[in-house]
Amino acid sequence: MPLPMRTDLDHLPANKQRELERVKQIIFEEFEDALALATNKWKKKGRIEKLILYGSYARGGWVDEPHTAKGYRSDFDLLIIVNDKRLTERVDYWLKLEDRLIRELAIDRTLHTPVNFIVHTLQEVNDGLAHGRYFFMDVAKDGIALHEADERELHTPKPKTPEQALAMAKEYFAEWMPSAEYARTLAGYSLKDGQKNYAAFNLHQTTERLYHCVLLVCTFYTPHMWTAPRLQGSSSS
Repeated sequence: MPLPMRTDLDHLPANKQRELERVKQIIFEEFEDALALATNKWKKKGRIEKLILYGSYARGGWVDEPHTAKGYRSDFDLLIIVNDKRLTERVDYWLKLEDRLIRELAIDRTLHTPVNFIVHTLQEVNDGLAHGRYFFMDVAKDGIALHEADERELHTPKPKTPEQALAMAKEYFAEWMPSAEYARTLAGYSLKDGQKNYAAFNLHQTTERLYHCVLLVCTFYTPHMWTAPRLQGSSSS
């Protein structure tokens, strides 16, 4: 049985609700601009089918303490669902949105909450639910629909048995942990050779691979992001 999504934001303070509305406006403006010069028929028909808030601001329990010693603020975690797989390409369609969100947060100060977003098709999300991927199951359980142009609902999750979950976690660990260890080994060789830039690069690779390893082992999902800060945001959602 498909899952109807929550749509209420009553648990959020009024200022956070207004800020989410602003973020939503920015997302649609930038998506419109990204497709403004489209000549392909499929691209002209491109649209955002759903916009879903997940993570701490959907569940409750977010942190917003910019004035403390740590100065930590939880992200708005957003899942953007588009109607064509080709529109999920971050470099082609979403980098300007990413840049604008950072600019409005850090420079213009029109936003006060960091925004982390991922982009998928409805088919990808439902496939994740069908395969019992914890990440998508959490989105389906806790997510709040901020926009729905498509009335189709998320499929009912099919959780893995403990044995299946353990087997998949072991597979991901066996794939990613040796890769991270190898990158760390290369960093060590680079340091011995006095190649600090190569050492830094390989340590960065080590960090990214460890984030991917943790995300895949714990949630069976990792976003198509290849920088450590973005992966850190996903791992703390």
